[in-house]
Amino acid sequence: MRWFADDSDLSMLSTHNTPDVVLFGGFTIGFKDELCLKNDIEAIKAKYADRRAPIKWNFKDLEKDYISANSHQYYKMMKDNMADIRKEIFEAAARYDISIIVSLVKSYSSDKDKLKKQKDNLGRYVFTNGLMRFAYQAKDDQPARAELVMDWPTKSVSKPYDEEYASAYNKGVCVANNTYDAGRLCSLNFSDSILYTRMKHSTMLQLADMIVGATREFIQMAVKDEKDRHGPKLLELLAPKFRGYPDKVVGRGLVIGSGNSEIKSLVGSKFKEVYLDCIPPWVLYD
Repeated sequence: MRWFADDSDLSMLSTHNTPDVVLFGGFTIGFKDELCLKNDIEAIKAKYADRRAPIKWNFKDLEKDYISANSHQYYKMMKDNMADIRKEIFEAAARYDISIIVSLVKSYSSDKDKLKKQKDNLGRYVFTNGLMRFAYQAKDDQPARAELVMDWPTKSVSKPYDEEYASAYNKGVCVANNTYDAGRLCSLNFSDSILYTRMKHSTMLQLADMIVGATREFIQMAVKDEKDRHGPKLLELLAPKFRGYPDKVVGRGLVIGSGNSEIKSLVGSKFKEVYLDCIPPWVLYD
């Protein structure tokens, strides 16, 4: 079993756009299903461009990569059909036994300079919270092997993640000394280190990026009461795949920092309203 995970951030501030919320996560999948889902996703991309053409939620971020690879035509074809591609990929993922785990935390500070300095610590925190939930899943499912696959970190700084993972693997605690209740990762058949790769070369990490992107927009809708985003509507296809579905998603699949009680309440209420009570806001506002 592997957990493919990526990070993202967003700003909920009205004074400036510096991110004050950090997200980390993606989805878990068994090794056999991984190959089948990969082939399904690449078959979808092949309908519009090339099966190995990279994709992500914010597709425009990849424009330079397509240009440098002299693939302008593929970029345009993918961009022009992005709504259909996203929907087909999420529909494909919904057919498999995946489990979504996304961790998030909001900073206490709204000061721009402090937020920039806190970003690494926030990233470490959401990483640890997500990894703890993956450990719980490994304890429940008892896979022969559990691995974490991540996109190569920003500015090639992997040390915070490596330290946290090593502490969890060897001691069953995070660097801040909080205990992994599921036990040491080494006792749960985890790989002894994180597996890093480049998102644009990994179909599964591209899906993780898309899931986190759609989840980010759902969080924005829940907290800021925004109604015009595509992500929450698309996420309806994968809502049952969140760990803890239906009534324990918040805390298991959507892991929100313990100090962010207001966000936790808003997200929990909105998830129930949109994905459990079957009255999606896009139906009301279409």
